Amino acid sequence: MRVRRRMLAFSAPPPYTRQYAFFATVPTLSTLNSIPAVFDESDILRKGIEFMKKRDFDQAIETFQKVIEINPRYIEAYYCQGNAFEALGRFDQALESYSTVLKFAPKEAAVFFNRACTYRKKGENDKAVSEFGKAIELNPKYAKAYYNRGMIHFSANKLDNALADFDAAIEHAPKDADPLVARGLIWVVRGDHEKALADYEAALTLDPNHLKAHGNRGNALEAKGRLDEAVEEYSAVIRLNGTDYKAFMNRGYVYFKRQEWEKSLADYTRAIELNPKYGKAYSCRGSVYAQLRRQQKALEDFDEAIRLAPRNVDAYVSRGQAKMALGNQIGALEDFIEATKFEPDNVNAWINRASARSKMGALADAISDYTELVAKVPQNAQIYSFRGVLYTKTGSIDEALADFNKSLELDAKNANTYFNRGLIYRIQGLLKQAIADFSQALAIQPNYAAAYKNRAVTYSMIGDKEKAEKDMAAAEALGHK
Repeated sequence: MRVRRRMLAFSAPPPYTRQYAFFATVPTLSTLNSIPAVFDESDILRKGIEFMKKRDFDQAIETFQKVIEINPRYIEAYYCQGNAFEALGRFDQALESYSTVLKFAPKEAAVFFNRACTYRKKGENDKAVSEFGKAIELNPKYAKAYYNRGMIHFSANKLDNALADFDAAIEHAPKDADPLVARGLIWVVRGDHEKALADYEAALTLDPNHLKAHGNRGNALEAKGRLDEAVEEYSAVIRLNGTDYKAFMNRGYVYFKRQEWEKSLADYTRAIELNPKYGKAYSCRGSVYAQLRRQQKALEDFDEAIRLAPRNVDAYVSRGQAKMALGNQIGALEDFIEATKFEPDNVNAWINRASARSKMGALADAISDYTELVAKVPQNAQIYSFRGVLYTKTGSIDEALADFNKSLELDAKNANTYFNRGLIYRIQGLLKQAIADFSQALAIQPNYAAAYKNRAVTYSMIGDKEKAEKDMAAAEALGHK
C-alpha cells in the first residue's frame, strides 16, 4: 500500500502586498496654527483605515471617496481605496484607483507595484510581470518587486528568471528571509538540496521562527534521507503553529517511511481534525490502516477521500488494494479501472488493474493491460518483467524470454527478473544459462532463498550433486522449504 507524496507542502512565502503606508502625515505644530481646529481629510482617511481593519470594505471605500472629494490630489486615499476594492475582488476599480496616482506622481514605483499585485490576483501574470518591471525601472533596488516577479517566474517554471529575481531581492534586502526561502525552492526543483539547505539555514538565522523555512528545510532533509532531522523541522513548525495541518501531513509521511505506524496514524488523524475536508489526509491515513492490517478502517478512509475528491486516482488505487485484501476482487478491479479512466498514464493504476485480472484468472486480459501500458511507457523495465511472468504462466515461453531480456536491458539490477529468466532457460533446457541467471540474482540479492533452491535443482539436473546439496542447504537455512 503506497502513500503518494504530495507536492511540496511548504512553498515559498506569499507575495508581498501593499507596502505603501496607509497613514497620512500628521500636520506639524506650525501648520496647526494656521488652520481651523476641525478635522481635515487626514482624519477622514484614518476613519477609512479603521473600517479597513474591521473588514468593512464598502464603508471604507465610501470614506476614502470623501477624502478624494475634499482633496483630489491626496495620493494615500487612492492607494487605500485601491486596497479596499482589491479586498472585495473589484480588481478593475482597484487598478483605476492606483492608476489615478500616476496623474500626480508619474514616477511613483509603488503604483506599478500595486498594479502588478492586482494583475496577479486577476490571473493576468504577463501584465503583472510587466508592471513589476516598470517598478524596478523606476527603483532598481525595489527588493519586493524583484521577489514578487520571481514568484511569477517560478510558478511558470521559468527558473532562470526566477533565480535572477530572487538573487536581486536578496542583494537589495539582505535581512529579509523570504527571498532566501523562495530561492531554496529553486534548488530543490533542480535537485541541489545542499544549496537549498544553505538558503533555508540562512533564512532561519534571520528569522528563527520562519514557518516556511522550517517546513521547506524539512522537505529538503527528507529528500536527502535525513529523516530524523526532517521530523525535527516539521515538529518545529507544529510548535510554532499547532494548527498547520500540512506540517502534520509531512511529519506523518516521514513516520510512514520509518514504518512508525502509530505515530503516522496520530499525525494524519490530527491533520484531519484540523482540516476535515482535505481528502489526501484520509487517503494517507487509510494507507496506514492498511499497513496495520485494519482493512475495514482503511476502506472507510479511502471512501471518504474519494467522496471529498472524486478524481483522486491514488485513493481509487489504494481502495482497490484494500478491497483485494478483503477478498472483493470484482470491486477492486472496478476501482483500478476507474483510476485508469481518470489518469490513463498512471503506471501504478495499470499495474494494479493487470494484477487484479491475473489473480482473477483472466491472464489474457492482464497481458492486454500490460501491453497497453508498454505502449504508454516503453522504457519501464518493471512492466516487461510483469508481462513476462504472465507469458510464462500461459506457456508463451518465447514471448516471456523476450520480455525478460528487454526488462534486463532497461534495468540490469533486478534480481527477480534474472530469477524468472533463469526459470525460462531451464524450461528450454539451457541449464548453464539458467545457473548463470540464478547466480546473478544471488549476487544482487544474497538472501534470495528461491534462487538457491532453483539453482540447486538445476545443478542436480547437470549432475553436480555437491553444489546442489550446498545450495539446498542455503535455501533451507533461509527458510525455504
